[in-house]
Amino acid sequence: MEDVILSLDPRARMERLVDGSKTAGQVVDGVTEAVIQSLSEHINLTRAHRRLQALARVLICATFLEDALRMVMSFRMQVTTIITIARAGYLPIPPKECWLVVVLSAVVQALGAGAVLLERRELAGCVSLICWCCVHPFLYAQMRNGEFVSETLSVIGGLCILLSHLKEMRAVRRELLPTGPLQLPGAPASDRLCQLGRVLLCSYFVFYFCAKMASIFAGEHRFHAALVELVLMMLLVYMCAAIVVGSRSRRVALGLAVVMCVSNFVFHPFWYFWAVGSAYVSLDNMKAVATRLPVDMSVLSGADGSTSALLAIADHERYFFFQRLSTVGALVLLAVYGPGRHSLDEPSAPAMPERHMAKGRD
Repeated sequence: MEDVILSLDPRARMERLVDGSKTAGQVVDGVTEAVIQSLSEHINLTRAHRRLQALARVLICATFLEDALRMVMSFRMQVTTIITIARAGYLPIPPKECWLVVVLSAVVQALGAGAVLLERRELAGCVSLICWCCVHPFLYAQMRNGEFVSETLSVIGGLCILLSHLKEMRAVRRELLPTGPLQLPGAPASDRLCQLGRVLLCSYFVFYFCAKMASIFAGEHRFHAALVELVLMMLLVYMCAAIVVGSRSRRVALGLAVVMCVSNFVFHPFWYFWAVGSAYVSLDNMKAVATRLPVDMSVLSGADGSTSALLAIADHERYFFFQRLSTVGALVLLAVYGPGRHSLDEPSAPAMPERHMAKGRD
């Protein structure tokens, strides 16, 4: 009889639910630890960690290297684009000097990405890339393009995480010097910078959530499809919250990185436009590009209508493909370097030298 009463008591049911969730969390943690232990016995985690660091840097620099190469390979078209944007009133630059903008953008991106990849003056390179990301939407009149701005903010978040790591490592080197300071602050600026990076990293996912919810409430999906989308969006909200507060953020970031990497090849196949030619130029693709370009597509290529549309679509998809790769790199950076001490995962992490030596530094 008492069991029946307890089963009807809302408080008892809630306590059982909480206990069950705790047990499930413990099981997941136990399985994860077992997998890590098994991997450590067969894989050199130090070497894998370093390779993952290198991969993350390559991915986050992908959009900058590709854009710099684009500036060089299609210099005349890029100058024409900047001139058209300037004449439309988006840029206070004389048309005769617009070529300087293209040259400057190529140099800044190439030098910044090169510094990060070659590990030479990394701080300056990382800061220059962050500054470029802040200017880029205004330079191409993309301020109202929510997808472009949100993904740019996510890339900035990844760069902030990388910059946080670089500043922390510089502090580590100074502390290890005989003449360096004996103690470092418990909550340095690098941890606050990493916290800012985690918040910015979720910008694209917030935009994606808002866009999906708007389409669901607009009745663009059938009931079952809308229900699945709603469940996935709730899962996305949980994952973003986990990244922001720093709770199991490494695993969440790595999972999101895998999902985004796979979806990138599905939704932005720029090579497909080159393979099939103008047969793939449809009205929907034309509208998708028109919403992101402030100028007429025929101006960009100087060719006939179908060719200019094909070039604009392929160029648009190629840029977003590499920008999505940089977002994946930002997530991998979070998985590699961690959320910092302003988080639930590492609130009382050890001092910086011990923490980085524990990550596998020889």
